[in-house]
Amino acid sequence: MGALCIFAVSVAIAQGVADHREDRPAGIKRALLIGINKYQAVAGLQGAVNDVETMREILTKRWGFLPGNITMLTDEGATREKMLAAIRQIVAISGPQDTIYLHYSGHGSQVEDLNGDEEDGLDETLVPQDGRTNGVRDIVDDELDDIFTKLRTHNVIVVLDSCHSGTATRSFDIRARSVPQDKRIDLYKTGVTAMTKRGITPLRKARLVALGAAADDEEALDGPVEGNYHGFFTYALARALSAADSDATPRDIFAVVVQELGRLQSAFGRIAMPEPQLEGPPEALDQPLFAMSSHAQAYATAAPDQARLELSSPRVAWLEVAPAPDGQIILVRGSTLGATPGSTWAIYPPGEKSFDAGGARAVATVTQLSGKDARAKLTAERGTIESGSRAIAYLPAPSSSRVAIRMIDIPRAEESRVEKILKKYVKNIVLVGPDQQARFLIDMHGDSVRLLTADGLGVLGSFRINDEKAAAEVARTASRSTNVVELLSLDNPASQLKINLRVASSQPIASRDIRLVNNTGPASLHVRHSSEPRSTENSLQLDIGVNADSYITIVDVDSEGSMTVLFPNDYQHRDFLANGAVRAGQHWLIPDSLESGNRAGFYWDYSPPSGTDTVRVFASKELATATAIRQRIGVLQRSGGSADDLGGLRDDLSKSAARGIVLVADRSPGNSGIATTGGSADWSAASVTIQVTD
Repeated sequence: MGALCIFAVSVAIAQGVADHREDRPAGIKRALLIGINKYQAVAGLQGAVNDVETMREILTKRWGFLPGNITMLTDEGATREKMLAAIRQIVAISGPQDTIYLHYSGHGSQVEDLNGDEEDGLDETLVPQDGRTNGVRDIVDDELDDIFTKLRTHNVIVVLDSCHSGTATRSFDIRARSVPQDKRIDLYKTGVTAMTKRGITPLRKARLVALGAAADDEEALDGPVEGNYHGFFTYALARALSAADSDATPRDIFAVVVQELGRLQSAFGRIAMPEPQLEGPPEALDQPLFAMSSHAQAYATAAPDQARLELSSPRVAWLEVAPAPDGQIILVRGSTLGATPGSTWAIYPPGEKSFDAGGARAVATVTQLSGKDARAKLTAERGTIESGSRAIAYLPAPSSSRVAIRMIDIPRAEESRVEKILKKYVKNIVLVGPDQQARFLIDMHGDSVRLLTADGLGVLGSFRINDEKAAAEVARTASRSTNVVELLSLDNPASQLKINLRVASSQPIASRDIRLVNNTGPASLHVRHSSEPRSTENSLQLDIGVNADSYITIVDVDSEGSMTVLFPNDYQHRDFLANGAVRAGQHWLIPDSLESGNRAGFYWDYSPPSGTDTVRVFASKELATATAIRQRIGVLQRSGGSADDLGGLRDDLSKSAARGIVLVADRSPGNSGIATTGGSADWSAASVTIQVTD
């Protein structure tokens, strides 16, 4: 208890207690989703309501939850009284085989522990919408423990995108989901005597899985993600759940969450992200997260006065499509699944469930939002778009080519000089104020101007105002950062390819009995000097695995923003992963060894300058997609092009969503070509961040 930025809720399952409620088939999926942006007495948030609206869409469209079995509490509907009533209600109606999903997005906090069950002397709390008003106390973890002892099911998933830490952040628009400790201790003394007498069942004996946004000394973050506000953790979790396999375990989901947070870390220019947390008994962590028997599904489809549930769930979360005039469509409630202007969607026929790669009837790009709906323009079409067609996310919107910089702690007398230097050397610079998101911060430390990461925690470079050469080098780092962001936006959320990627020198994920904590900080390597032997501390080695036979392409964006195709390359030996082909289910070290005379035929040594590198690994099922990626990046590499030039690659990848029939050359005598169906056009990407020091 208290080691996670979530409630490590203990659940005592009532065994052998007679149930006088009406008999019913087992296995109903129920959810309680609570999101609070507008608080009465504490600072508000911007992404909490979006969080739970997104989760509702994913639970119904991907995981078979019926709308009538999902309760939503937002803003004024999430007072202390209403939250507790809803939690008690879902516990009261749950059956022994039901699955309960509880999601809270909002502020968390702490209060003095009054019953002695916390090692750190503090209870964790959820802050209700009316929290901190006169006479209204937070919801303490002990109260939830007391309610959850009445649960009759072991299938419980608790997600808390909140935190009780109060660490400051210098990033505007990225807010900590926490408020200071509640000191009104007298409010919490009521009922504490009863709590101290109650026995608590250890978490390892309860069938409960808890996922949380951060450790107890970190802040859960709320900010703008790809055109909409979300909790960073919920956004990553939504991405993981949207396209997860039906038998995905909590560990599987957690691994994708960590990967997504790493992508956001690089995109936002942060030194590190909060460390997500996964807790539960070992047997629960290795079982499917959302299991449902055919008996339960048949019951759910026959439930009166509710929408029918499909007997088999679609492979990925989807949006309903409504035709519109002039070659356009409406993505119904599109904003809940990330249909923001510029994003690309693959359109499939009504009732589609498998969403096979390359089998879309059309591709559409979102042009504008209208409330929750998104209007999109068809950019490729192979058939009629019927009402009720289904759309899945294919490519996020391209990144902005602007470099947003905010000046902080600059003496007024120096502001104009610093601004002049920045505008002289930084391409597409936009100086933003305290009410806008910044990619970088600029401050002064003594007589030096410093370029800082967006969170203000890392120094990327510095220069004296009269040192033009140093100023130009620092500015170059900022101006080419858009290459990183745009490369990271080349992502296929619905891909069936799963990439397992890590830097060989990084520490493995730590597992301590029932808790899984992942370090989201960058791997740390240093520049290799000619006199020292090659090792995993100064030479990059990647550990890569893919769940299907694939062609991999490895792209690096260095600390100055330059893109390089690391693999395949001209130095590799012919017998080492020719064309980047890797077999499914195996882990490959690239290069295979750091010893002299390795099989790979090359090494990736780090040389000056120091800084942050981002490595993006693409996997594709067909060589043509891999070749397109390599050729486009290669052109940029040779020409020193910018992120704007990645538009051609984006177009190539978009077309592969609805590729249909292709012409393939037949080199046999007498044949000029044959029409044949191409292979799967599926592709995916993953990334790691590396901090390179001197």
